[in-house]
Amino acid sequence: MSRDNNILIITGGRLILGEKVATDKDLVIEHGLVKDIVERGKVRQGVVLDANGNYVSPGFIDIHTHGSFGIDFVASTPEEIARLQEQLPATGVTAFLATVAGVTRSEMGDAAQKLQEARDKVVSGSQMLGVHLEGPYLNPARCGAIPSEVMVPFDASSCGLLDCVDPPATMTLAPEIDNAAALVEELARRGIVACGGHSEATFDQVANAANKGLKHITHLFNAMSPLHHRSPNIAAAALVLDELSVELIADGHHVAPPVVALVNKAKRTDRIILVTDATAAAGMPDGDYVLGEINITVRDGIARTPQGALAGSTLTLNRAVKNFRTFTGTDVCQAVKAVTSNPARLLGIDDKKGRIAPNMDGDITIFDENLNIAATVVAGECVWKTPATSNQ
Repeated sequence: MSRDNNILIITGGRLILGEKVATDKDLVIEHGLVKDIVERGKVRQGVVLDANGNYVSPGFIDIHTHGSFGIDFVASTPEEIARLQEQLPATGVTAFLATVAGVTRSEMGDAAQKLQEARDKVVSGSQMLGVHLEGPYLNPARCGAIPSEVMVPFDASSCGLLDCVDPPATMTLAPEIDNAAALVEELARRGIVACGGHSEATFDQVANAANKGLKHITHLFNAMSPLHHRSPNIAAAALVLDELSVELIADGHHVAPPVVALVNKAKRTDRIILVTDATAAAGMPDGDYVLGEINITVRDGIARTPQGALAGSTLTLNRAVKNFRTFTGTDVCQAVKAVTSNPARLLGIDDKKGRIAPNMDGDITIFDENLNIAATVVAGECVWKTPATSNQ
């Protein structure tokens, strides 16, 4: 029987189907979409990808990354962006938002437009979904690695930056800034997800912003005032308000492992999203790199500014999932949600991505017990695999 190259059959794996793992099923992808989940061996016509007993998961989605493999999104050329997209599948990432930060509002707009144009190009690799604008409407008192001088107030005349992106996209803002409610409402009107971060907001300020449409908290506990039991703030609101999802950088440096476990107990499991906050240094040796226009230095895998502030990470998303499981003891299905269905739901693309089901995008990540990536499939095309993972 001749094989149909438009059909990919993933066999021999453990399919992660929501809350359960199926060990006796094959996954059939046709013309880039999931066609069916069938009894093993039932469908024989197509290209067969043997998962060799590994987990077969929905594709991983990273909604907060500044780059990797020596490439920074702000400073990159279109050719470098394409090269990064080709490399990211080695970490299990099938789709991502490109973060713009650390430069002036005008420069953020230029970078966002460049990335939006790159999004529309066909690349055999991870799909760029859109852009995450980290700023410039942030609190300089919680600038983190972002220079305080590029942070500016928001007013109605500042919407030009928002014209540079379209959904799916996100923007991080400080909920306590002047006119924050108007900004959150404008983002909601445009379909851009409003996120809180780089902030000293009180609990009530965050709650008010959530009532206006704030959906998410960027890198929880980092670049924000610390949690205090008598002065509830943005961190407390992030844990208490069910309508807010939260980002965790599970590298063991940005958030201590016991605190990651605390968040896992405090938040609903569908409201935790693992991100890398990766810089150009991810996947690279220690040395000197850039984050936007910020010089950073990596020593022992930790990225810092010349002033000593943490500056993004060198984390990969598969390592984030592995660390999250180690820190929390959660099962593989719950951990995978944090990089699949949860980010897809936040971005409003959960009708296409984040689950393995008929008519969903054929984005698949195959990994072993230690979260080593065996193969990555984007839109039904195997764009990365180890030598041990074979096509038949």
